[in-house]
Amino acid sequence: MLDSTFENVSTKLCQFIAQSYLDDEEQILPNTPIIKLNILDSASIFDVVEFIHREFSVRLPVLEIHPDNFNSVQVLSELVYRQFSKEVEQ
Repeated sequence: MLDSTFENVSTKLCQFIAQSYLDDEEQILPNTPIIKLNILDSASIFDVVEFIHREFSVRLPVLEIHPDNFNSVQVLSELVYRQFSKEVEQ
């Protein structure tokens, strides 16, 4: 269940992506263009999807797993919140 604030979701995603795909000292911000800068590729997107499921108990539908939704952590965090809202309504 998603019990974190939007800011916490963004922070956790930034930390996970930086630790998993960047050098030790590098960090990213919520608005960093992670696809455009090739921080994430098609394979790593699925690692991020799995992290989202483990960390926030949110499943992203296959149709939502495309590069447009992974342009930045900001965009991705918005997707996580939208999906969480849909799951709560059901």
